[in-house]
Amino acid sequence: MAKSKRKMLYTRVGNDPVLLAVMAEINRSAVKPPKGFLTRDQWAKKWKLKAGHTASIYIKKALSIGALVKARYRVLIGETGRLRAVDHYGPPASKRKAP
Repeated sequence: MAKSKRKMLYTRVGNDPVLLAVMAEINRSAVKPPKGFLTRDQWAKKWKLKAGHTASIYIKKALSIGALVKARYRVLIGETGRLRAVDHYGPPASKRKAP
């Protein structure tokens, strides 16, 4: 099988200053999740559970019955403010309150 001559986008960034600027902006832009979307640990705290693992069990069940949906948002984590993509869980669009 012949190797593909195409390179992944992140390996070509150095070739174009516009692409470099766009990728830099994408990689450092944090997003505030919509109201009602919480991480697993935030749900555990809201439900007064001691472990995030227990919340995972309830979240999986909620996902299967359609009570919650999963979305991944890029947020700042911890004291250092590192940017990470984290799963958030919230109500489906049909059950969200209008702002």
